[in-house]
Amino acid sequence: MYGMAQLYVSQDMLADFKKEFEIENAKVCELGGNLVLPEYRGNGITTKLQTMELELAKKLEFDYIISMAHPDNISSCKTLEKVGLNFVKETRLSNGFLRRLYMLKLK
Repeated sequence: MYGMAQLYVSQDMLADFKKEFEIENAKVCELGGNLVLPEYRGNGITTKLQTMELELAKKLEFDYIISMAHPDNISSCKTLEKVGLNFVKETRLSNGFLRRLYMLKLK
């Protein structure tokens, strides 16, 4: 195993994020928990994992897919844009963390 990816689908868990993105009434999932072992980074594994997550989100008929990354995490921000998510805004979330927010409308 070189890496892993999680697609968060619980609408209750995503309620605060849906509010932040101003899509409270939509069916939303989140690209999250993507990890690749350090010795395998830079080989396109995260891009492949996120592309698979994106295809799954479409198959499961979500309205939107969202994600977020710290502004200093340049590689994560670039990968999110590479798989098609669009930068929405940079904000400090209710938990105090600074994040760049990304979203893609699927329907």
